[in-house]
Amino acid sequence: MQQRILVFAITIALTALIPRLIGLADFLTTDEAYTWIRATERFVGALAAGRWAETHQIGHPGVTLMWLGALGLQLERWALGMGWIGPSNQLALLSWMRIGPVLAHALLISSAYLLLQRLTRPTVAFTAALLWATSPFLVAHGRLLHLDALLAEFCTLALLTTIRACYAERPRPWLMAAGGFTSLALLTKGPALILLPFLGLLLFFLPGPGRPNGWQPMALLRRLGWALPHYLLLLAVASGVSLLIWPVTWAAPELGIRSYLGEIINNGGRPNGDGQFFLGSSNPDPGPLFYPIAGLYRLTPFELLGLLGLPLLAWRALRLCSLNPQLRREQVTLLALAAFVLFWSLVMTAGAKKFDRYILPTWPALLTLSAAGMAAGWAWLKERRPAFRPLLPLVALVSMQGASLAWYHPYHLSYFNPLLGGGAVAQRLFLIGWGEGMEQVGAWLRARPDIGHGQIISALPPTLQPFVPVPVQEIRALDTANANYAVVYLESIQRADAPAIYARIQQTIPLYTLRIHGIEYAHVYQLPRPFTTPVDAEFSAALRLRGFSTRQEPGKLVVTPSWDVRATLPGDHFIFLHLYNQDGLRIAQVDLPPGGASLPPTSQWQPGEQVSVPIPLDLPADLPPGRYTLTLGLYDPVSGLRTPLSAGPVADAAWAGTDAALLGTIELTR
Repeated sequence: MQQRILVFAITIALTALIPRLIGLADFLTTDEAYTWIRATERFVGALAAGRWAETHQIGHPGVTLMWLGALGLQLERWALGMGWIGPSNQLALLSWMRIGPVLAHALLISSAYLLLQRLTRPTVAFTAALLWATSPFLVAHGRLLHLDALLAEFCTLALLTTIRACYAERPRPWLMAAGGFTSLALLTKGPALILLPFLGLLLFFLPGPGRPNGWQPMALLRRLGWALPHYLLLLAVASGVSLLIWPVTWAAPELGIRSYLGEIINNGGRPNGDGQFFLGSSNPDPGPLFYPIAGLYRLTPFELLGLLGLPLLAWRALRLCSLNPQLRREQVTLLALAAFVLFWSLVMTAGAKKFDRYILPTWPALLTLSAAGMAAGWAWLKERRPAFRPLLPLVALVSMQGASLAWYHPYHLSYFNPLLGGGAVAQRLFLIGWGEGMEQVGAWLRARPDIGHGQIISALPPTLQPFVPVPVQEIRALDTANANYAVVYLESIQRADAPAIYARIQQTIPLYTLRIHGIEYAHVYQLPRPFTTPVDAEFSAALRLRGFSTRQEPGKLVVTPSWDVRATLPGDHFIFLHLYNQDGLRIAQVDLPPGGASLPPTSQWQPGEQVSVPIPLDLPADLPPGRYTLTLGLYDPVSGLRTPLSAGPVADAAWAGTDAALLGTIELTR
């Protein structure tokens, strides 16, 4: 029996490890790029130098994450010393940092399985562990150098060890383990404080050996007399472990505690400073419906099916528990986990700052309830169809969950329940985009022939910078950067960030749209070429002449149009540029392709491209100074027919003929 359980635990660990470990050098999330890469590096540097106070990096506090990131860095240095790898760039370094948390996730999930199988039937425990290992929501966050997946697993282990302590003849070892896991949760992220009162309530309310089950005053006092010292033991162990593994407490404990509380009050207690989005509108606080709806969209069909089986589970519990006392422990465990899901969700709902990942600590408990619902359904089928074997739905579960993970890899963050419309619908409901997909945007930009002609502006520069060879500046640098391209990321539009700037950028057609699993993550716009004189003319509703600039050189006038390609123009067209004196006499002209010799012909221009090629217009040697009129048009060089001028100022047909745009008058000097 023990050997089989060990084999199952190893199977669970490998099932959890593989999807989290493969292809870690993919993209950077915002929090990794802005916070955790540098924080981990500074943490490791402070440890190496023995500067304990400097190991404090952020109030979250993220201590467990930085220790695990340090493990990944140590593995990277070892591999480098062995000559197995070369020096790492930023993305490769991040992948090494992610390895530590990934290994921890596999170990923690298999450990939680070993605990759960002591509290529930083997089928429920194994199914729940498979769901923990393969749920896209957990896998998505378990691949990152981030906090929430670790917090989820530490909270789950603290819950399960506390429940196990309530049933144990010798509860103290289990309570000490619960205290250790509680400490790890607290050192991961501040919201773990929610766990403390709940664990105390578990110790008071759950039944156990030698404790009365009634509600009489004396029974309650005896129950309290048992719970209180055991709860204090749990808290004492949690405090001791925190002092042991939180280096800042070795030198400046007041710094760590002050920062810890400040993070909760000043960050967690206010709306997201960058804005939020829910149900189609920007909203600082999405309200009480956010977590229930977000949770439904993060569930897979199998996970949702299991939760729908909970009424059947409740009915069977009422019928069978009185007949089978061994099921009572499982039912109490499931009720405790359900209460935790509700308790955590209510507390998080009370806060103004909301992200779907903030309910990730409830996910293992919720999936355990789903597993119990599945098991109830299988038992019900078994009663009616004796030939039914639960192995078949287990195989189907693993196959479907595995297929989803493979299909969405590495973009598990983009997984939304396909029964509810998937990503195509979710992008109209939730704030989406954490940096995923920027590597594809970078690959497209790198392939552009003019990538070196200017900088890039983007809402999340550090998530894009590793993938492009030119500087990336913040989107608000539109007027100050020498920008060639703008990357418009979905989450910025959803939360209505800098609407005036984005409105200016989106006047043109996007050259590239990044779609991942039905979600339009990003649009890439080429920024209009500068001009000094506006025109706003349009030819055949395909080429828009935004304006032009001029400069006079000896013997010539150089005119630089700013073209905005609005649609594909059939055929290869030429441009004509005419200069007229005040009597309407044409004194200079030039005919050539609008792209000159450096760009493809107009038939190959892509909608959204911004084209600006100087046109030299030779001037007569004896041209007197004065005011002259410029006109411009397009024509088919084969047929000679002019391209229709569909909008904009029209030149005098008596001078320039039909379909010629009036650019205006200019002053020429000798």
